[in-house]
This record gives sequence, structure tokens and C-alpha cells, in this order.
Amino acid sequence: MTKQKLGIFCGGSGSSKFVRPLSLYLPFHSLEPCFIVNVADNFWHYGVYVCPDVDITTYCLSGKLDQKTGWGIDGDTRNFVRNYALLNPDEAWFGLGDSDLALCYRRTELLSQGWKLSKITEYFRERLQIKEEIIPASDESVQTYILTKGGKMHLQEFWVKNRGEPEVLNVEYSGLTKARPVPKLLEAISSKVLILPANPISSILPTLNLPRVREKLSISSSVIAISPFLGTNAFSGPAAKFMKAKKIECSSLGVAKLYSDFLRIFLVHSSEDPSVINRIKELGVECIKTNIIMRNRSDQERIVNEIANLI
Repeated sequence: MTKQKLGIFCGGSGSSKFVRPLSLYLPFHSLEPCFIVNVADNFWHYGVYVCPDVDITTYCLSGKLDQKTGWGIDGDTRNFVRNYALLNPDEAWFGLGDSDLALCYRRTELLSQGWKLSKITEYFRERLQIKEEIIPASDESVQTYILTKGGKMHLQEFWVKNRGEPEVLNVEYSGLTKARPVPKLLEAISSKVLILPANPISSILPTLNLPRVREKLSISSSVIAISPFLGTNAFSGPAAKFMKAKKIECSSLGVAKLYSDFLRIFLVHSSEDPSVINRIKELGVECIKTNIIMRNRSDQERIVNEIANLI
């Protein structure tokens, strides 16, 4: 039976819990997952080009992801960073593992040879024997910057170096107006789409706001999203801080409004407030309650089956 492509929007650790189960169980429903990954948190550090969300997805699909941290390679050593800190302690704040560094170093080599990020990611996918497509949203540089009372800083500086503590005044995207989606992205969202629970402002919007993406989604036959919120609390990360800075309601309703021009079905957690669900339905979006927290393999299989049946 011919498998139908399912374009899956994902970010970093917020999405990683879903990536592996989707890759395992979607094929049983004749669906071929294509993971479309945020590139707006990519940055240069230690002299190499680091792509945190792309690499999290890559390690997840290859079975190498450190499940405790939600990023990096399981069992990786930190010899480079530890020794670098002796020489330049102010810049040793990003915890890149040694094996992780090797991949970033190879990426940097290939970039210097004129390779595009999408081609490099495909090369890594083949080298790591990953079956599923991994599609960086754009080959152009898009950078997310956080405006705080202490000044403007890159997303990674805000979240890793400063532990997400500064008060957020605004979130800006550098390079987004000039960036273009890779062709495979537009192909992957031509029919059926899933948006995983990730930070809407820093992990999903940079991809959605690339040229033609929202337009393409609006004519897709099925677009499902999973809420990253329970009540006014995000499941992980600084999503609430960023949404507040953007004057967007910090809730599933706020996320539904961001996606309302193309969203067909929105999955929220089973304990979500009924009034929020009713207001989402008023947007013309079907809202379904389910348990979106996965604690074991049974939960993983259950939610993937639910998603596949809705599609």
C-alpha cells in the first residue's frame, strides 16, 4: 500500500517526546512522517555552526538522544567544553558534547564547501541510517533574538546562558523576511500536517511565517496541532514568557488563535478548562480532549493511533 506523507512541524525538546513514537507507529497507518524542523535557533559557537532543533530531531530518530535532558547524545562526554572553560570561561556556557561537536564540526566543513543546510542534513540522515525525512525549514539564516531589560540577546543566550530568567520585552526574527522555505517543506505540507507541541513563538512561528507556508497550510486537507499548554502553563520552556511579550494569551486558546487561519483540529489535554475548549470551537476549529502526556510505550502508541485516526 502506498504511504501518504505527513508533514510534521517540530522544534526542540518540546517536540522530541513525540518524534520517536511517530516514526515507530505512523507507518502502520500507511503514513510516512516527514519532520520539518525549526532553524531559527541555529547559531555559531565554538567556531562551529550549531543547529539545536535539527540535531535533537536527528538524534531522536537515530535512537541516540539523551532522554533525560531531551537534547544531545546519550552518554556523550564533555571533555571539549570542560577544557575550553579553562581557556575561555565566559564563553563555555553552551554544553555541547564531544560527539555532538563532531557532527557540528562536519556541518561547518560542508558549509564552507558550499553545501546547503538541507543537503547536509540529508547527508547526516543517510550516514546515521535514518529512514524518515528531516527537513530544515530554510537554507537561509534566521535568528531569534530576545529583547530584555538587560539588552538584546540570541535565543540560546537567553535560554541557556541566562537560564530563561530575564524579563522578556519582545521577540524578534532576524533574516525571516528574506528567507525562503526549502522546496521539500512545501511538498511535505501539501496534504496532511501535524504541528507538535513546541514553543509557538520560537519553535513554530519562524517556520509558519516563511513565504507561502501559511497559504499552503490553508488549502491542506488536514492540519492537526497539539497544544503545548495546560491551563496557563506551558509543558516546557519559556513559551508563556514569549507569548506574554507578544501580547498573546498564554493558553491553548492563544495558540489556537495563532494557527486559526489554517488549523482544522486542535488536541488539548483532557483536564483543559471546558470554557477554553468552547472558545477554541468558536474559532471554527474542532477541539478534542485527550491525554497528551506520554509516560510509557502504551501512551505513545495510543496517542499516535489517535492522531492517525483523526488524519
